[in-house]
Amino acid sequence: MVDHNFKHSRRAAAWTMALLAFLATITTVSSFGTIQPISTYSTVGRLRMHLSATTYKAKPPKFNKQTARWEPSAETEAEVYGPWGSFLRGGPAPFVQRVFNQHDYDQAVFKYMAKTSCSRADAQGNMDAYYNNAADWSYQKSEEARGRPTVDYTELKPQQAMLVIGWASLVTPFLGRCAYLIAFGAHGWGLTLDDVFAF
Repeated sequence: MVDHNFKHSRRAAAWTMALLAFLATITTVSSFGTIQPISTYSTVGRLRMHLSATTYKAKPPKFNKQTARWEPSAETEAEVYGPWGSFLRGGPAPFVQRVFNQHDYDQAVFKYMAKTSCSRADAQGNMDAYYNNAADWSYQKSEEARGRPTVDYTELKPQQAMLVIGWASLVTPFLGRCAYLIAFGAHGWGLTLDDVFAF
């Protein structure tokens, strides 16, 4: 009898963790979304950082069939911003991709540059948006192909950067603690704020 209750509580805890992880993922993805058209007006007094070039005439990366890798040309510029730039523009997903899988990230950037003849800054911005939310990025690209305004994914927007930092430092740890206490705490779904903040 005790063994059956233990198995049931472990299964309930596992389902709870899965549900909370799913909800946190949905919330995080929507929080870091970047689907907004480029504004055509000039902004004065606001910090805006554009890295994209309007025209790109450098020789694009080429695919090497012997190594099965995309290789930069002699004209390919150096990395425009590092993992923290990806974090501030696209949230935690592109940051994690760059930290733990830099090779695949670079290959995606070089391939995007070759396919679209864009700058490395544009390619990095697009890959950050893709790793953040591939469905939204694909939808935006299909809308752009129909003539909708283009999104500048290289732009570092202060509001979005603050949102990313806020989620990373406050909201995500809070949700993680709640999920842990619901799954493994004594009160389960009867969780109170006192339980969350009692360390």
